[in-house]
Amino acid sequence: MARTKSILFVSPAYHYSFTLRDQFRKMGWRADVYVPPWYPEKLRYDKNAIGTHRAKLHKNHFVSYLQQSFYNHFFFLYLLTQYRYLVFYGGMDVLNLIEDRIFQRLFRADISLSLEVAKIFQKKIIYFPSGCLDRETRATFSQLDGGNVCKNCGWNDEICNDERLKRRFALHRRYGDLFIGGGNFDSTQLPETHLKFMSVDLNVFKPGINIPHQFRLPRTRNLRIMHSFFDKNRTKNSKNIKGSSYVLEASSRLKQEGLPVEYVYFSDIPLRHMRYYQVQADIVVDQLIYGWWGSTGVESMALGKPVVCYLRKEWKDFFYETFPEYDSLPIVEATCENIYEVLKELVVNKEFREAKGKESRVFAERHFDVVKNAAELEKVFLNL
Repeated sequence: MARTKSILFVSPAYHYSFTLRDQFRKMGWRADVYVPPWYPEKLRYDKNAIGTHRAKLHKNHFVSYLQQSFYNHFFFLYLLTQYRYLVFYGGMDVLNLIEDRIFQRLFRADISLSLEVAKIFQKKIIYFPSGCLDRETRATFSQLDGGNVCKNCGWNDEICNDERLKRRFALHRRYGDLFIGGGNFDSTQLPETHLKFMSVDLNVFKPGINIPHQFRLPRTRNLRIMHSFFDKNRTKNSKNIKGSSYVLEASSRLKQEGLPVEYVYFSDIPLRHMRYYQVQADIVVDQLIYGWWGSTGVESMALGKPVVCYLRKEWKDFFYETFPEYDSLPIVEATCENIYEVLKELVVNKEFREAKGKESRVFAERHFDVVKNAAELEKVFLNL
């Protein structure tokens, strides 16, 4: 029998799931994180989690593959019965269970046997999206900025097509009890409630953290302009959703003009180590195309860094309406067209640069503090 105050984060939302897990435990909850076998190891923030081994198909070992697959499936079904609240990140079709596929072919596309089991046991299902295709149709999203976002996205048509997306949205609506929005726009597909889910431990992400020797960058008198992203589905077929080429071009131009800058680019750094590099930057560029900040922005603001990012006006206005306690954001706004001018101002104006860094930390303390956010989430969850 699951305890009333028990929660399982299914498929980690970067470090947020682990940070919330730890805080919920401090609040007296039984809280755990389940890491599916397909989850990228470099994105795994904490080794201390519930997981299953990836089933590998080798020649002459098909029986072993089936055994491991069925073990993973039944273990996951067992987990669903052990917690009162199930927080899914990026989709409820975590393992694409064989029985789910059979059910969907025989009956309806919005039926999941595993989630039916969860509902039989009266579980509360909470959903937090990983990105645009978890919240909106391609037809709607492709209208933003004249299609510029979708045009620069690396997801292919097999993954991001409305026939597939609408099936997933129907499944989510059927089983979900709470859909957490990102605070920047309302989905036309899911009834979202906008909450402060992206949370960090402000004692872990703070200015001046101790940097282990193996992560220290060479000493320099230059200002480091840092930009980072995880390669998978961010750069593909010459597409780049973060506008990285514009950041590199602007940084190179500043250096050619004799300004003391160096472009620091990181790719595929394990998530649990990323803060050690971010804290050594002087300026952090998140993204220039999508229209809102991501994890890089969250982490860098908590570390007290000036963060450069493109913020879509209508999303920014929506944020102010959703969270009326704010009338400004610390983000230094930029686009692909003016990134050079924005970076130059930050480089030559030390007072401005340092002020934006301080504003970043203050905003993080108000908006990303896991202690405050977990307390608010607890109230919402218990009222479901």
